[in-house]
Amino acid sequence: MELIIVIALISTMLAIATINFNSWQVKYNIEAQVKEMLSDLVDVRSMAIASKKEHRVFLTPTSYSFRRYSSEADPKTSSGGVQVLNKTLKYQIAWPSSVPAMNPIVIDDRGYTTNLGTISVGVGLGDPAYNCIVVHTARVNMGKLNGTNCEIK
Repeated sequence: MELIIVIALISTMLAIATINFNSWQVKYNIEAQVKEMLSDLVDVRSMAIASKKEHRVFLTPTSYSFRRYSSEADPKTSSGGVQVLNKTLKYQIAWPSSVPAMNPIVIDDRGYTTNLGTISVGVGLGDPAYNCIVVHTARVNMGKLNGTNCEIK
């Protein structure tokens, strides 16, 4: 009887530990994706300034890609220009509904953008410290969603 009670207690403790571990893992992965996206967006802004060429970031719910355009003659589409980076994401992202799907973030040769908004990552999953990115005219910040607002941290 004692052995059955000990086995039941150990299995209960393992079940609780597994649930906590899974939520920690989701939280960590979302935060890692946000930090990686932030780093990539800062890098593409720097590339645009260094090369003095327009760059565009094309967003889909499951990926993003950067393209460089050498002249005004380049078609400003997701198939034109030179692909600089393409990444598939583990957690889906969302761009404001006011921005049509695949509408790129345009970064000019001075590093400025006019497509402002918030990119949300893994909405409703876990409780990460960071789960959104705010794109400003001259900078990019990460934060935590509070309803529909991204509070910059």
